[in-house]
Amino acid sequence: MRVSMICCPFQTSYGVYASSLIAAIENRTSCPVQWVGSNCGCGDPIETNRQYQAQKCDYFEMPVLGDYRSTQAWKREARSLARSVLFSARARRFSRLSRGADVVHFQQILNAYGSKTVFAWLKQPSDAVRVVTVHELDADQQNAKAANATYNRANAILVHCQELKDQLIKLNVQPEKIHVVLHGTPLPERSSGPRSGIVFCGGHKLMTNKGLDTLLQALATLKQRMGDRAPVLSVHGHYGFDTPVEAIELAQKHGVTDKVAWLNQIPQGEVSKLYQRSLLCVLPYVGSFAGGAAGHAAACELPVIGTRRAGLPDHLGDAGIWVEERNVAQLADRIEHLLIDEAARKQAGERCFERAQKYLGWDVIAEQTLQIYANSNGRAKAA
Repeated sequence: MRVSMICCPFQTSYGVYASSLIAAIENRTSCPVQWVGSNCGCGDPIETNRQYQAQKCDYFEMPVLGDYRSTQAWKREARSLARSVLFSARARRFSRLSRGADVVHFQQILNAYGSKTVFAWLKQPSDAVRVVTVHELDADQQNAKAANATYNRANAILVHCQELKDQLIKLNVQPEKIHVVLHGTPLPERSSGPRSGIVFCGGHKLMTNKGLDTLLQALATLKQRMGDRAPVLSVHGHYGFDTPVEAIELAQKHGVTDKVAWLNQIPQGEVSKLYQRSLLCVLPYVGSFAGGAAGHAAACELPVIGTRRAGLPDHLGDAGIWVEERNVAQLADRIEHLLIDEAARKQAGERCFERAQKYLGWDVIAEQTLQIYANSNGRAKAA
């Protein structure tokens, strides 16, 4: 079975996701997977500096018009039309480069890999089984809800959490085509080294929907309660190598500058090492997606405190330690309890580890994905 993967080729969380899934599929099938990619137009340093995750990729570049919203209706309409034309051309290029594959798997994110491109790609004639993993919804498809029916042209739609599946069903995507496949994680060897501090993953946009303000306020509370014994918070993510000014100002506002280590973007291997030397992972997200970070933390025997949002319940199950959104006092209490109670902390870490080993390894995710490919191919032939 020849598989082609259309995805961001840069050192973003999506690039890491694609490379990990491709490697796992190749390991199980002993067949090479084609990676098709292009510039995405996100403007993040990783993209603008062309820092590639893909070792081998059928890559091309095309102009990208961002999702700027003018206050004037005619300008919004003209820009939307121009974006549709550009993204349709990109979709045709994706189709040409992946021609000959038995399965073409599109990783939908934003910008040039967003809904306009995906829908234009699904409207192209193709003999291949077409699968779309929807990592997140963009403004285009939420402003033009009827367009989401185009997903029904795909053979299968993959999402990482039930929350997103429910959203797609409300947008009139056929429920039987939507499959929840969790975000995979590497499974490093167990470590018995010393641990200290807490860790937070800020994703691609540190200041958007990640709960950073809540976390820094909770850290300020811990500093008042614990003094010098208050933990150091390590912050990392795929948002680039420089700390956003707004984040630094927020730490200053809450008086915790001395308790925050801004690690920013670090290599994937260093993430495992960071998690294996930390005591807790804290993810007070109010939106976006945190399943990948939670799974990686779990694989490193790291207890995870988080909200029941952003894919966290799907990935952690009963191993998660839950807090209400934006509840500073509750978050501080949960962190303090696990810092002080070593037995409770170790039990929580063990539950997370067991869940990661059973459900979140890339080999498990690859097997589930390959089964969806096979089932979709069977239904396509029957039709």
